[in-house]
Amino acid sequence: MTNEVLMELVEISKRFPGVMAVDRVNIKICKGEVHAILGENGAGKSTLMNIMFGYYPQDGGKIFWKGNEIKFDNPLEAQEVGIGMVHQENSLLPDLDVQDNIFLGHFPINGLMINRNVEKTRTLELLNELYIGDLVKPDTIVHDLTMAQKQLVEIAKALSSNPQFIMFDEPTASLTSNETEILIKIIRNLKEKGVGIIYVTHRLNEIFGLADTVTILRDGKHIISGPISEFNNEKVIKYMVGRQLEEQVYGLERVREDRSNLQTVLKVENLTKKRYFNNVSFDLKRGEILGFAGLVGAGRSEVLEAIFGYEPADSGEIYVKGDKIKITHPMISTQANIGLIPEERKLKGLFLELSVKDNINVVVDCKSGMFINRKKRKENAEESVKKLEVKTSSIEQAVMNLSGGNQQKVILSRWLLASPEILLVDEPTHGIDVGAKAEIYKIIDKLTIDGISILLVSSELPELILLCDRIAIMYHGKMVGILNREEFSQERVMSYATGQLQRDC
Repeated sequence: MTNEVLMELVEISKRFPGVMAVDRVNIKICKGEVHAILGENGAGKSTLMNIMFGYYPQDGGKIFWKGNEIKFDNPLEAQEVGIGMVHQENSLLPDLDVQDNIFLGHFPINGLMINRNVEKTRTLELLNELYIGDLVKPDTIVHDLTMAQKQLVEIAKALSSNPQFIMFDEPTASLTSNETEILIKIIRNLKEKGVGIIYVTHRLNEIFGLADTVTILRDGKHIISGPISEFNNEKVIKYMVGRQLEEQVYGLERVREDRSNLQTVLKVENLTKKRYFNNVSFDLKRGEILGFAGLVGAGRSEVLEAIFGYEPADSGEIYVKGDKIKITHPMISTQANIGLIPEERKLKGLFLELSVKDNINVVVDCKSGMFINRKKRKENAEESVKKLEVKTSSIEQAVMNLSGGNQQKVILSRWLLASPEILLVDEPTHGIDVGAKAEIYKIIDKLTIDGISILLVSSELPELILLCDRIAIMYHGKMVGILNREEFSQERVMSYATGQLQRDC
């Protein structure tokens, strides 16, 4: 790492309606430095990077690039000087193919025409660098990709312009440990080449082997910066939340017991969705958490979405409490008291233009018939916001203006209000800070005590091991094993997830 400063922020501020998102923040990022920016949801991390990348104009303060004051009016201007960004919520255009998304705005040109051969060749190189060349092709349409594959394409897009400075906003939130290791290798290579890097993550274990410097934000304010050597896990959390968090062994109350004799509330037989998964079979007991593990492209999220009716299965059977149900639309699953918290919250979970109140009440509104009790809707939203500590200026605030973690809490509030018997939960702590993660774990735990059954997809093995009664593992669209709790270990789960082990399910 050199001492040459690439990017410097001086007294940067940004206000949104009712919220001071960033308040007089000062940061320096040097050439060849990995600078971790940490903070709880709503601390201002994503807003700060969006200012640096030209998405938002700052309301106050100055930005310096290589010693010269600069102000970007749009992301293209930031890219032109050598700045790249990997977004927390993917910015890809779903109806374009992978190669056009990667090179959008800087296509290789041959005279007046786009050089398609160069574009395809370079795309293949980038995909192979990320070890997904066998899963994702340059001409694949983006809306056909999984969330994790979209995230890896987002990374390839940022790398395609050979940036001098690159910002990663929760890059591993959708990735499993294998893909995370690949990304960390790429970041270290970029660092050796002198690229300046900002790295934002809620997975604190990643930063201690990767970052050189740490900056911690809280409520939009700069709290502390310093070399990574001056921090440990406890110190980071204390500065993030403004208090010492209680023990990291989460206080879960549910009694772990044999549930094999309990009522089967969901049974899936030979469920198949071409291209994604084949002949998936399992059952789910009352009050049980059945986890789904697997690598990118394994088909975990697609199974949940087929059960909920987002992308109905091509064949197979679904039984709810013994009754066979053909689920072709989310309305059918909702009427069967099945809920879904999707991984892609903005695309599949939220009505971004609507208020917090409207988003929280949408399912109970659908069940209410023709008449809506406006007073009750207001009470529902206020109680939910208070219960889950959603950071919002008002229940009337548009949900699109909340941080990612608070948007996730809104979706969770919706289903807590609707009281489903079966809840399908896909990456519940995606982009969630350590404090909110503990809260969500306890909520999930409480739901099962109340008899709700949960299918839980997570890329974080410690999360699955902590919460689940059983873990089902998928590999290339097939279910290759279901482990009971006494069999749990990260090594065993990964052996199944990578195809080294297999058993009849």
